[in-house]
Amino acid sequence: MLSFFKRLFSNSKNALFTFNDEPFSKFSIFFIILLDIFLLITIFNGISSEKNMAPKVHTKYPSQCQNHFDPTHKKKVWDNTSARYIYTEDHFPFKAYSSFNIRYDNAYYSSKNVRVKDNMRVSQVCRDLDVKIAAFANTREFKNNKKLLIKLKNDKRNVFSDINNIERRYNTRLFEKTANGSSPEINKSKIKYYALLRQEKLIDEQIKEIKPVNKYKGYDEYVQFIKEKREAFKKEIDSYKFWQPFVSYLYLLKFTLPLLLLSFLGYRYANRINRKKSVPTKLLSLVSGHIIFISAIPMFFNGTYLLYHIIPHRFLETVIGFLYEFGFIFLGYYFLMFVGILVFGFLIFFIQRNASRREQLKKELKEKTHYIRAFSENKCPNCQNRVGYKTQKYCGYCSEGLVRTCGNCKEDTPKHLEYCIHCGNI
Repeated sequence: MLSFFKRLFSNSKNALFTFNDEPFSKFSIFFIILLDIFLLITIFNGISSEKNMAPKVHTKYPSQCQNHFDPTHKKKVWDNTSARYIYTEDHFPFKAYSSFNIRYDNAYYSSKNVRVKDNMRVSQVCRDLDVKIAAFANTREFKNNKKLLIKLKNDKRNVFSDINNIERRYNTRLFEKTANGSSPEINKSKIKYYALLRQEKLIDEQIKEIKPVNKYKGYDEYVQFIKEKREAFKKEIDSYKFWQPFVSYLYLLKFTLPLLLLSFLGYRYANRINRKKSVPTKLLSLVSGHIIFISAIPMFFNGTYLLYHIIPHRFLETVIGFLYEFGFIFLGYYFLMFVGILVFGFLIFFIQRNASRREQLKKELKEKTHYIRAFSENKCPNCQNRVGYKTQKYCGYCSEGLVRTCGNCKEDTPKHLEYCIHCGNI
């Protein structure tokens, strides 16, 4: 098996990097690189188009759709206390305006008036959910209130920032001296400070006056839809998460297998033993070889990911959960280090073994060349003394053996030559 792969690699190397059994020139290498880039882009785009028929989970089930079926929806909001964005939880049934977004995307909607369109890449349940949300979130009143709420929250954030600046600047000195009014600067800051407090209170009152989300017509239908579909949605998305890589790989094979088959047939046709070598057949061999190589790249990596998805991914999830539960997570890191040592140790051994083999081949070639030269010049390969291979069996100076008896013809032949000079056998 190993020899088969070595032979396959050697033949592929010759087909990919030589022409007429000669290495490519620099200009040929340049145009071959351009050809490979063209093939790579075209093949990968074709594969991507096919794999779009099995959309990824976040495309089939958009984040907004998943969030609404999740009993607790995390969202990013501004925190006045820490003066930064934090994540808060909106519990079902959701009542925050920010939990209901309509995407102005031509792939989903026909215009800015948001007439919902069917998109087969999105699941039916998510498309139905979009319709339920659009029933109230697409009304003019909802949009205007949402814009007003965003504006009021921004104003409140700016007011709160100004109040913090005054408090940091004056600290307790402000409150100690404002009662006596000892300084015009302090009086001005006092007036501004209390004006900001009144403005903050006014903004809070305006926010409270905004119509709650659950009062809109269509909201109750949305809540009922979520309650009815939640369990079915969870099962559906879990099933899709597991099977999507398989379906995606089938679409990849749908594109690559016919291409590989045609390229393989073209390569075999161009490299038949009795086929007369010509420029067209050599070009066919070259191009088909490159297509086979490039097409095999996505098949290999996607196949590797699929294997990881089937076995190690779920197995590792179970093992890691077990280690965390019983407090043995350090064993996981030990195992990870052990696997890393094995992988890199194997790579080092493989590289070093190949390097040692190359050095051994160089040494053997050098010795073979040395013996051939010694024979052609009638010299002893050990001490370079002049000898006669036809008349002497040993060197008279260093006693090096010069001949051996051929196992086939029983004649004396030079010892260090691979083949017998009389019969041509080893």
